[in-house]
Amino acid sequence: MNPQKKLHDWYLLHKRDLPFRKKKQAYPIWISEVMLQQTRVTAMLPLFEVFLERFPNPESLAKASEEEVLSYWKGLGYYSRARNIRKAAIQLVNQYNGAFPKDLEMVLKLPGIGNYTARAILSIAYDLPFAVLDGNVKRVLSRYFGYTKNILGPQADKELQNKADEFLNIEFPGDHNQAVMELGAIICLPETPKCLVCPLMEGCFARIHGKTKEIPIREKNQKQVDLIGEIWVIEKDQNYLLIKETKNRFLKGMFHLPYGFIGELPNEEYKPSEFQTFIRSEWKENQSIGKFKHTITHHRLEYYVHHVILKDTKKIESVLESFQMDSKWVKRAELESEFPSSLAKKVKKFLLY
Repeated sequence: MNPQKKLHDWYLLHKRDLPFRKKKQAYPIWISEVMLQQTRVTAMLPLFEVFLERFPNPESLAKASEEEVLSYWKGLGYYSRARNIRKAAIQLVNQYNGAFPKDLEMVLKLPGIGNYTARAILSIAYDLPFAVLDGNVKRVLSRYFGYTKNILGPQADKELQNKADEFLNIEFPGDHNQAVMELGAIICLPETPKCLVCPLMEGCFARIHGKTKEIPIREKNQKQVDLIGEIWVIEKDQNYLLIKETKNRFLKGMFHLPYGFIGELPNEEYKPSEFQTFIRSEWKENQSIGKFKHTITHHRLEYYVHHVILKDTKKIESVLESFQMDSKWVKRAELESEFPSSLAKKVKKFLLY
C-alpha cells in the first residue's frame, strides 16, 4: 500500500469532528483557514461558530461595517485578517456573485489570501489538485523526506512546495491536505512525535535515522523587539476617546485608545505620530495609573497607562480635526466592543468604575 493511501485511510478513521469539515463549502472553509492562521483550534471554534452565525455567507459579510466585523473577530488578534476577509467578501459579491472562483490565480487576487489559503480552499471545497504548505505540513514533509535545510530559509517554501506537490494524492486532494495537516497537529508533534501510531512511519527518514528531534531545522533570523509604550485613557463624563491612525506599527485601521512608544526605538516605524507627540506634551506631568505587559508576534511590549479627565473636549476635538483623524467617544461598557483588542481588557482593569 502506497503512503498516500495509508495516510488517507488513517485520516478517514481518525479525523477530528470539526464544524468546518461537515460540508465542502468554500466560504466556511475560507473563514476557518484564516482564523486558524494564528490561533489554536480549541480557541478558534467558539469564535468561528459565532462569526458564521452572524455572517453566514459572503453577502452578509460584505454588507457589514468594518467595525462590526472587527468586533466579531475579538479574541483572534491580527485584525488585518478581519479587514481583509471583509474586503475579499465585497470583491466576491461584486465580481463572482458571492461564489469562490475555481481558478488559483483568481483566488490569489482576493485581499488577504495567500498561496496556502487559496490552495486549501480550492482543494478542500472543490477537490482541485493543489497541495498546501503550512507549518504542520512543513514538519511532516521535512521528517518524512529528510529535508535538512532551514525550513525558515529563503528556498525552503519553494522546495517543500515541490515535495508537497509530488506527494499529493490526486484522487483525494482535499482529504490528503487535511490529512497531512491533521498528522502534524496530533501525531507528528514538534517535540514528542507519536511515531509508533503514525501511518507514514515505515518510510519516514527522520524516524528511520533517529532524527525526529533534529528535523525540521528552524533557524530564526528575526530578533525579539522590546518596546516601552504609553496608552492614554482620555475621559470626559465617563466617555473615553478612541482614535483611528493609519500609520501605526500596530492596530492600523481600527479604533483604539491613543498610544505611542518611548525610549530607544529600533527604527522609524515605531516613532510617535504628531498626535501622539501632542498628547505627550499636553499632559506630560500626568502620572501612570498602572502598567502591564503585552506580546505581539516578535514584540515584547510594556505599556504604562495614563488617565486624563477633561473638563471639556474643545481643545482635543480641535486638534483631532487639524490632524484629520477619525475619532469617537465610547462608554466604559463599550470599550472592548469598540476597541476589539485584548489591550482594551487589560486597560479596563485600571479603571475602577
